Amino acid sequence: MTAPATTSIQADILRYFAAAVFCLLSSTCAQATIRYSVSLAQRDQNLFHVSITVPAADRELVLALPVWNALYQVRDFAHRVERLRASDAAGRPLPVIKSDPQTWRVSGSGAITVDYFILWDEPSPFSSDVSANHAFLNFAEVLLYVPSRRSEAVRVDFADVPRSWHIAVALDHAALSDNAAYSFTAQSYDVLVDAPAELGRFDEFTVEAGEIRADVVVHSATTEPGSRPAWSRDRLSDQIRRIITTETALMRDVPFRRFLFIFHVGLGAGGGMEHSNSTAISIESGADPASVIAHEFFHVWNVKRIRPSSLEPVDYSRMQPTAALWFAEGVTSTVGDYTMLRSGLWTREQFYSDLAGQIASLESRPAREWQSAEESSLDAWFEKYPLYHRSAFSISYYNKGQLLGILLDILLREKTANGIGLDDLLRDLNEEYARKGRFYEDSAGIRDAAIKLAGADAAPALEEFFSSYVSGTAPLPMQNYLARAGLELRLVESSIPDLGAMLTGSPAVSPSVEPSISLTIVQVVPGGAAEQAGLRRGDRILTADHRSLPLNFQEWIESRSPGEVIHLRVRRGDDEREFSFALGHRTERSYFVREDPAAKRNSLPGRIRESILTGANGGS
Repeated sequence: MTAPATTSIQADILRYFAAAVFCLLSSTCAQATIRYSVSLAQRDQNLFHVSITVPAADRELVLALPVWNALYQVRDFAHRVERLRASDAAGRPLPVIKSDPQTWRVSGSGAITVDYFILWDEPSPFSSDVSANHAFLNFAEVLLYVPSRRSEAVRVDFADVPRSWHIAVALDHAALSDNAAYSFTAQSYDVLVDAPAELGRFDEFTVEAGEIRADVVVHSATTEPGSRPAWSRDRLSDQIRRIITTETALMRDVPFRRFLFIFHVGLGAGGGMEHSNSTAISIESGADPASVIAHEFFHVWNVKRIRPSSLEPVDYSRMQPTAALWFAEGVTSTVGDYTMLRSGLWTREQFYSDLAGQIASLESRPAREWQSAEESSLDAWFEKYPLYHRSAFSISYYNKGQLLGILLDILLREKTANGIGLDDLLRDLNEEYARKGRFYEDSAGIRDAAIKLAGADAAPALEEFFSSYVSGTAPLPMQNYLARAGLELRLVESSIPDLGAMLTGSPAVSPSVEPSISLTIVQVVPGGAAEQAGLRRGDRILTADHRSLPLNFQEWIESRSPGEVIHLRVRRGDDEREFSFALGHRTERSYFVREDPAAKRNSLPGRIRESILTGANGGS
C-alpha cells in the first residue's frame, strides 16, 4: 500500500530541525531570506494576493499551507487558495503539482516565486479578514511555508494599502522594498505567524504601567471620522494598566519589549487569541473586555512560554492533540479571575458569583461523569462539531481546568501551611521551563513540579489529586476544598417542569421563536417525558395546547408544573400526529459561595482565603 502523501510533509518537518542546526553554524539562513508580498488590491473581493519568493531551490520546491492555526481545529485553509502559479527568476512559468490538499510541489532551481490568491472574509481573532474597511491577518492562514526551511529568516511586504490606513503588528520593521507600503522581518516562519497584523483606520494609543509599554489599537464599526466610539478609551486604558501591573507582579517577569493589543469592537464573533508579544480580542459593542484581557494577557507566560511538550514543535500538517489544555487554558482562566479581583476590577462578591457559576456549569454537564479533564483537552479538536458541544458529550477544559486550578491552589497552601500556592507553582514553571527553553510533560510535568515545590510530605495528596481529578472523573470536592479556604458552598435545588427534549439545536428547550414557526426535536432525553410519550428525534412541533407556538417556548414550558398534561401537534415525515402527555421534571441547582464567618483571618483557612484573594501570601 502507498503511504499517504502527507508523510512527505512530516519528513520535511524532521528536516526542519537539521536546517535549524545548520543555520546556527553558518550565515546561509541570514542571506537566504524567504520573501512574502501581500497585496490588498482586491480587498473589495475579500482577496489577499500573495507571492512568496524562495531562494536557492534545488530541483524541487515543496510548499504547504497549515491545516490549523489559532483554534484547535483542522480547518484546511488551503481550500481558500485559488490561481496558484510558479515562475523562475526570469519570470518563466514552472510546473506545479498539488500532491495533497495542502501541499504543492514546484519543479525548478534557484529563486522561485509562487503567486496565488486566498479568500478571507471571517472577522474573528481566530481567522482572517480583508475588505474595503480593514484587513486582519493570522499569517498561518494566509501564507504558504516551506516545511524543510521553517527556520529561515522571512520578510513580508504589504502593497496596495490605502493611504489612510495604518498597520499594527508585533514584528520588526524593515527597509521598504519597491512598491511596499510596509515591510517587516521575522526570525522564522514560526515567529511570523505568531504575530497577527491589523491594517485599516483604527484608534491607537499607548498604555504605560511602570516601565512596561503596551500599544493598543481598536478597530470598530464606528472607527470613522466624527463617529462616536462604542468603547471608552479611559476605561480600556485603566483595565489594561491594572491587568498588566497585576500579572507581571505575579510572575515577577516581563518577557517582552513591548506588547500589542488589537481590539475588534462589534465585528463578528467574540473571544481572544494569544500570541507571544500581542493578542487579538473581539468584543461586542459596549461589552466589558476586562476578563478576556486578563485571560489573554496571562497567556504571555502560560501557553506561549510555559508550554507542554505535546505542542512542540508545532506541526502545521495535522491535528496536534495535547492532554494539557486543562492547565494551559483552564488554569489561565483561574489566574484571569484572580487578576480581576486582585486588580480591583472585581469585588469579592463578583469573584464568588463567578466561581459559583463555574461550579454550576460543570455540574450541569452529564459528561463530567465519564470525560476527564485530560480527555476533554485531547478532544478539543472535536469542538468544530455542534454535536460535541452538547452536555451529554463533553465538558469544557476551560471550565473544569479553572476549578482544578483553584483546588490545586488550596491543596498546595494547606499542605505547606500557606507557604506555597498556585502563584509559586506558576513562577517555578516559568523559571524551570520558559526561561530555560524547556517544555513540561503535560499533566505529569505539572504534578511533578508541584510535588517538588511543596515537598515530599505533600506528594501522596498531590498524586491522588492528579489521579482522581485530572486523569480521572471523580467528582470535584468543591465544598470540602472551599471549606479549607474559609469559604462556604451552598446548594439550592428546585424542581422545574421539563419536556425531556432538545429543540432546534439548543441545549435548552428553545430560543425565542416567531408564532407559527415549528421547532424540531434534535434529541430526546432517555427516560424523559418526550421519549415516554413517543416523540422522536426529527419530529417537528407545530402547535402547543391547540395554539400556535408561543414566542418563547422555554418560558411556556416553565410556566407549567411538573406532571401537568400538555398537548402537542407534531409533523413526522408527511404525517401529523397528536401527543398528550404529562411534563416531567428536572432538578435545577443553584450554587452560592460566601465567606465562612467561623474562618477567622488568623486561622489557616482564613489565611489561605486571604492569600488567594489578595495575592499577598507567605509564599516565595
